[in-house]
Amino acid sequence: MNETIDNIEKLVASVSDIAETKIELAKLRAAGKISVSLSSVVSIMLIAVLVGATLTIISFGVSYLIGNKLNNLSYGFFIVGGFYALVSLIVYLNRKNWLQDTLSNLFIDKIIQ
Repeated sequence: MNETIDNIEKLVASVSDIAETKIELAKLRAAGKISVSLSSVVSIMLIAVLVGATLTIISFGVSYLIGNKLNNLSYGFFIVGGFYALVSLIVYLNRKNWLQDTLSNLFIDKIIQ
């Protein structure tokens, strides 16, 4: 009878160890997925900042170029500003398809991997 009780105690201890190991493994997997997702977000943000800086410099150049051609610098800036306003409106109207769905799918893909 004692042998059966000892075997049951060993079995319970083994099950407990397996459960703790599975919990620890789940924590490590979650941490890995979070770190991959976070690094993706940081890299996307860095690229966005660099693209923004590039667009700003190019916009100033194009504004000055158009302004010089029209003999009034302010016209160049208004034309480039109007272009960006139009692009912003188009992006705003299509934000669900272009931004929200795309970013959601990107994050889901990173978490599932």
